[in-house]
Parts: sequence; structure tokens; C-alpha cells
Amino acid sequence: MAKKQKRTELKPLPTKRQLSKHHRQQRIQRIIYIAGAVFLALLIGFVGYGYYDQQVKPFHEPVVKINGTVFDTDYYIKLLELYSRGKDSSEISPIADRLIEVIESGEAIREASTGLGFGVSTEEIDGELKRAGLPEDKVYRDAISSTLLSVKLLQDYFDPKVPTQCEQAQVQAIFVESDEVARIVADKLGASDNFSSLAKEYSLEAVTKEKGGDLGWLLKGFTSELLGDLGNSQLEDIAFSLEPGMLSEPIYDGAVTKGIGYWLVEVIEKDETKGSHVRGMLLGSRQEAGEIRARIAAGENFGALVKEYSQDSASKEREGDLGWIQLGGMPQAEVINRSVIGQALQLQPGTLSQPTADSSVQTKGGYWVVKVVDKDASRAVEDEIREALKLRLFEDRINEQIGKLSVERYMTQEQKSWAVARVLKNRG
Repeated sequence: MAKKQKRTELKPLPTKRQLSKHHRQQRIQRIIYIAGAVFLALLIGFVGYGYYDQQVKPFHEPVVKINGTVFDTDYYIKLLELYSRGKDSSEISPIADRLIEVIESGEAIREASTGLGFGVSTEEIDGELKRAGLPEDKVYRDAISSTLLSVKLLQDYFDPKVPTQCEQAQVQAIFVESDEVARIVADKLGASDNFSSLAKEYSLEAVTKEKGGDLGWLLKGFTSELLGDLGNSQLEDIAFSLEPGMLSEPIYDGAVTKGIGYWLVEVIEKDETKGSHVRGMLLGSRQEAGEIRARIAAGENFGALVKEYSQDSASKEREGDLGWIQLGGMPQAEVINRSVIGQALQLQPGTLSQPTADSSVQTKGGYWVVKVVDKDASRAVEDEIREALKLRLFEDRINEQIGKLSVERYMTQEQKSWAVARVLKNRG
């Protein structure tokens, strides 16, 4: 019996209207999918950018560029963590203030060492990293290399430059403002020989005043390293030209700075509203101010003398013009203390003040009175002095090298604060 064939029913073809509706639905669905994908991508991008902007980007911002090498915030933070180990949290911010200089010094030490033929090996750095328990990272390698190089320079380069014995003089010194005062001091020394009390009373230079004139044993050729700015003075030459027990004649030295000056002030004109229009010159001693005042009274030009003698650089090129002064106010140059202002306001136009002391300014020049207590042509250099000399020679060399670096600083206060906060957060 033949099978009965199953009848296939043909579905009617969709009408144009149905097709149009279906296509519209598909287009809408595709638009929805695309919009969703775009939104998701934007959402991921926004979150990712926020994470990058807050958690990644700050670490890669430059803080300083030295000779073409860029040091970023990540480097800075790691170095800050290293140098603040074991320190109280309150000490982190002050350390952060000095950290750019630390980075510069490290680069200067490496460059100076290379120039002097010194270096450290990879093995030496690896060994110190391991001993210190530090991870392999450029910032730690840099810190260790600069430390190792510093030790090598101090021990192998600068130590041989400091003698174990040399010519020395035991020196007492007083620095005063004028030849006139120097001779008064010399006369008093001849009468009482109390150098310490006279130095504390008369000396205008900080070191000799504080020490009561006693500078101890000076090493010939090393005065600048032992006495800082005084090393640029004539003090060493004077001391080593004297025999034990001798007191020098007053000797002028224009290189030494002292904390006093003397003003000569002249009123040019007066106005009820503006006050007094004045000009002035700042001189190094009462004696000099008196001599200059006498020259002006004899007819010499005030402006010309200002340009030749005044130590106030702010007004020197304006022939001493200090602008208008009112009662209770300051002159345009803001260099004169109020006692001088008070005197100027009492003057009539065309009149010149007496020399007026001003302890708020710094002037250069004065006279040495020096006494050599003892001398030794070959005295042993104390260990403490040798160490101080080596360190000073090292610092001078590194500071000189820092001056040769090409440095561009980028760090802002905001960056520094963020770095400090990060270190504190990492501490927990």
C-alpha cells in the first residue's frame, strides 16, 4: 500500500509592509547594540582614565631633569621613603624639601668621581643592595653608588691632600670698622692685654666676636676651609707674617662683611602731602662717613661721591635717591631703619645729616688687629681638624660640580605634597 505523501504547506511571502517593519526592527536592534557597546567602552575608558589620572599618571610626572636625564615622581617617592626610614612622620616634609638637592648632589658625585678616575662596580652595588635589603631598582642603585663614591673620594682622593702636620699659628683677632677704632683697641690691649673681652666688645665680625677673638691654631693654606668666608680675607697673610707675641698694626681688609653701616642723608625737597624727598649714602664706618661729609660741605658733588663710595646698591645708580619719606612710612628703597628716617624728617631742604649708625645693614671693609700667641713650623694636625678639612674639600668639589650641571626643576608644591601624602599612606 503506497504511503500517503505529506502535504507541504507553503507559507505566504511577507508583504512589502511586513519586510519594511522587520528591517526597521533589525536596524533599531543594531543601533541599541552599538549604543550599548559605545556606552560600555566610554564607561570603561572613563573609569580607566580616572584610575590612570589618579593612580598612574602622577608617578610619571617629571620633578627634575639633570643633564638630559629625567627623574620622575616615582623616583622621588622611593628616594623619600629611603631617606625617611626610621624618621618620625613630622620629619618627612622637611626631608622632601631637600630631596631635589639630594638628587642633584648624587649626579654631581657620580660625574666628579668619573672625572677624577673613581668608580664603583656592579658587584659592589649588588652587595650593598643585598646587605641593605633593598630591591633591584635604579633609585636604590643610584643612592648606593653615590654613597660608595663619596667614601672612596674622601678616603682615597681628599685624605692625601690634607697634611698630617704643617706650619700653624695660634691666632687672636679683632675686626673693627675703622683705623681710628683699631688704634683705640690696640692701646687698650697694650694696657690690659685682655684680648677676649675687647674682642667681644669691639669686633664687628661674627666669628671673632663669638669666640672672643680666639681663632685657635690656623693651618697655613687651609684658613678658608677652617674659617669659611674669613678664608677670603687677609687674616692668614697677616697671621703668618707675625712672630709669637707680636700685635699687628691696624690693617685694612675690604673683603670682610660686618653688621653695621653709617648713613649720610640729605633732604632735597619737602611737600606737605608727600613728605620729604631724600637721598643718602651708606658708608662702612663712622670715620669714613665723617670724612665724606666734610668733602660734601667743602663743595664736592653728593651724587658723584655716592657712586664712588656708597655701599647701598639699590640707590647707588640713582645717585642715592631714596624717594619720598613720610612720617611712619618707609622710603621707596626700603633700606634705611627708622632712626635714620626720623632724623631725615627733621632736616630742612639742602641740609645734610650727621653720620647715623644702622645695625640692620651689612657693609664691607674694616681693620684687623691680630696677635700671634704661638707658632709651630711642623705641628701635628688634630684628627678632628683633618676630618673637617677633608669634608670641606669634598663639599667644595661637589658644589663646584653641581654648578656645572644642566638642571631643570619641574616639581610643584602640589607634587611634593602628593608625594609626602603617598609616603605617609604607604607607612599605614
